[in-house]
Formats: sequence, C-alpha cells, structure tokens
Amino acid sequence: MTGQRRLPADGASARASGHVRETRGERGPSLFGRLTWRIADLLVRAATVVTDAVPPHHRFGLWMRLVDLLAFGQTLPRIPHREPAPGPVRPAPSVEPAPRDVRCLLVAGGLDNGGIETVVATLALGLGRHGVAVEVVCASSGRTAEELVRAGVPVTVVPTAALADLVESRDPDVIQLHRVDPDVVAALTPQAHRTVPVFHAMESYLDAAGWRTLDTLMAECPAAMAVSESAREFFAARYPDTSIDVVVNGVESPELATGRDIADARARLAAALGVAFEDEDRLVVSLQRFSDQKNPRGLVDAFLLASEADARLRLVVAGATNSWLEVRRADVLRRLHPRGSRVHFLGDSDAQVVLRAGDIFALDSFAEGGPVAAVEAAACGLPVVLSDVGFARELVAASEAKGVLVPRANADMSARTIARARRARTQANRDSFAAGLLEAASLPRTAGGIPTRFRKETMIAGHAAVLRSVVETTTRIALRDATSC
Repeated sequence: MTGQRRLPADGASARASGHVRETRGERGPSLFGRLTWRIADLLVRAATVVTDAVPPHHRFGLWMRLVDLLAFGQTLPRIPHREPAPGPVRPAPSVEPAPRDVRCLLVAGGLDNGGIETVVATLALGLGRHGVAVEVVCASSGRTAEELVRAGVPVTVVPTAALADLVESRDPDVIQLHRVDPDVVAALTPQAHRTVPVFHAMESYLDAAGWRTLDTLMAECPAAMAVSESAREFFAARYPDTSIDVVVNGVESPELATGRDIADARARLAAALGVAFEDEDRLVVSLQRFSDQKNPRGLVDAFLLASEADARLRLVVAGATNSWLEVRRADVLRRLHPRGSRVHFLGDSDAQVVLRAGDIFALDSFAEGGPVAAVEAAACGLPVVLSDVGFARELVAASEAKGVLVPRANADMSARTIARARRARTQANRDSFAAGLLEAASLPRTAGGIPTRFRKETMIAGHAAVLRSVVETTTRIALRDATSC
C-alpha cells in the first residue's frame, strides 16, 4: 500500500526504509532498548485492559478502527496468494448436477480471508453438485468474493441495513447464516422459519443484547449446525429444543509435496521474511488471524520458552491483521526476549507455501469451532500442536500425521475468563504448550492424508443434507397449513 512502511518480519530493528532486516543475534536488546520495550509492554497492557472493557457493539466497530492506528502506517510482509488463471473459471459440465431444485442464500459477513470464508467458498462451489443453487450474500467484498465471482458463483454485496429487503426479494427456499453478528441476525429474524445458523465458534463476544437477538431467531429456526461437537454442546446448553447437527469443516486433499516443492516453499518464505534459514532449522508455522481469540501472544510466549531448550526452532505466524493490538502485544514480547529474532510475522499469505515450508503446525487458541488451517496442516503431513478447543482432540486422534493436544489457557468460554487469560503475564498452559512444541520437533513430516470426516466432499454432503431436510420440512408444513385452510 502506498505510503506504508513494513513491520520487520523478525524481532530485530529495521533500517530507515523499513524493509531491510538487521540481525540482532541472541543477546537481546540493550539496556536502553529493554527499557523502551518495557514501557511499550506497559502501554499495550493498558490498551488491552481498555479493549476488554469496551462493550462489544463498540469494540468491533469504532474502537477497532482506533486500535488500527497502532499500525503506525506499517504493514506486515506477506507471500501473495496464487493468482487464478486468466479468464472465467466455471465448473466442468461433468460435475454439474441434475436440476438444482433447492435455492439457498449463504449469508456471510466480510468475504475476504479466514476459516469461515474458506468454508463458505467451498460450499458455494460444491453445493450445486447436490442440487442446491447458491447465491452468496456478504456485507463486504474481498479476495474470496472475487474468486467466487470468477468461478461463476453469484455474489451480492449488500449493507446489513438492506439485507432484509434483499432476502425478501430473493425469496429463497432456505438461508444458511455463517456469522451470528447481532445486526445480521436481527435482519434475518423475520425469515427465521427458513434460516439455518452455522456455529463456527463459541460466540463469547456476544453481550446480553446480542444473545437476546439470537434467542429470538433460534426460537423459530427449524435447525442449526455446528462445526464441532464442542461448539454444538456450547449452543445446545442454551437452545436445548433446537436440533443442532454437527458437520466438521473439511478440506481438499493437497497435492503431495516433493522435496523440491518444500525447498522452493522455504526459499519463498525466507525471502518474504528477509532471513536465511539454516538446514537444521525446525520451522513452527501458524496460520491464524492476529485476533484476541487466536491468542498469538500466548503462542509466541510458549514458543520462546521452547526455543530456550531447542535452538533449532523458528516460529512463523501468518495471517490477517484483524487487530493491530494483538500484533503489538506479540511483537513486544519477542523484542524483549534474547531469542526473539527467531519469531517472525507475516500478513495474510499463501497457505500452501507456508504449510509446505513448515515442519510443525501450532495453534494456541482460546476458542475455536473448527480451525480449517489445522486440518490443512494435518493433510500436508505436519505434526500439529493444538490447544484443546473445537475438534482439535478428534483431529489429533484421527490424523495420520502425529499431533500433540495441549490444555487451553482459559478455564471456560466466557468472555470474562478469556479476557483474564489473555491479560495474564504468563498463561496457564505456557509450559505444557512449550513441551508440546518440543515433542513435535522430534516428529517427522509424514505423507499426510485426511480422515474421511474432514474431507471437503464429506462436509459439502453434510451441509446439503441438512439444507434439504429443512426445505422438505418447511414445504410439508406449508402444504399442511394450506390444506387446513
């Protein structure tokens, strides 16, 4: 972006241009440098306390725009996503289904990048093979939306305030809601009888008003879905009378990476970071948004502890900068540590390159429904180290790649408990996560493979079955009501 400086990919200083890395070694910052970063640490801790105190309806709006000022005009380096082939890309005729007799709106929020966006895109491209005609509706466009348009999928960008009118004009058979943002939920409440919410995470950020809005929708919903058993249990406790089906997130089987592919990926990653990898380096990679839920600071802290015991370890955290406060919290931590130069940050980057370059995948989230990146990592054959959230336990047990499951840092999924864990100077699972990284560092990369339940086609078929069941039920009720009149 013109006029923006790039945040150094590692914990070292940048030259005046902001693009060239200085090597700091492992002595840590000078006395003056430590004092400077200690002050910065106090400031980001204060900002964290204030952020946690801001009500959700302000926190995810104006306050986050203010927090973005912490970027100070900088950006994170990134590995560009692969560009699609020029020209329109449409499904091959051989995979076109018999008539699409169910019309479905997939309602998302922004459609740029992230796990939910990946799921929405996969469904939009695949439900047609199950006779479901899809239109994607989102509040803002982005990379994923543009790729869907190129693939011939109808995508409509509409402000939330106009969503209700759009739905009424489209008159779909069924609506699948992928974000339970209170304003979006309120807009769909008049259509609750044909709306199927999909719970991608434990929505701990919802305040009392947000929960009341969701309660109203759920009272009339014919069904709901969850991407993991833990997500289902979380919502079933509040909505025991609603049928909530579990369909875990699935991914496509990746191409088997050759030694040359891995070497090329490591070279691209090293170039993006401005570092030179050693042959013995063990790369811990994490694909995650920089957000409070994903807990990047906790991961960095645990990694630094592990790196004190295994000098081969390097960490690369790559993802969209949803919160520059989270970037700064993790950045201060690495700058204060003697081995902080072995911690690297990337912005939203090509997942295939990052995963092929890595030796270990790690995710230390406070809360997840079903992390798509973890499934992709296991499919690539990387040992995974995951906090015990979402379907992590099942993935580790079922994956052909080895894995380590670590207790999460938060005792429960309440917003207050997560905030307390986030603000802790040392999180409760730091030692166990560091031990998990050390264990995974001794594990080899495997050929990979995806358990059947985590495959893309299994996920698509599961969603199609629920959507068809809802349409059949609502149609039967409508016919019964018409007959009785």
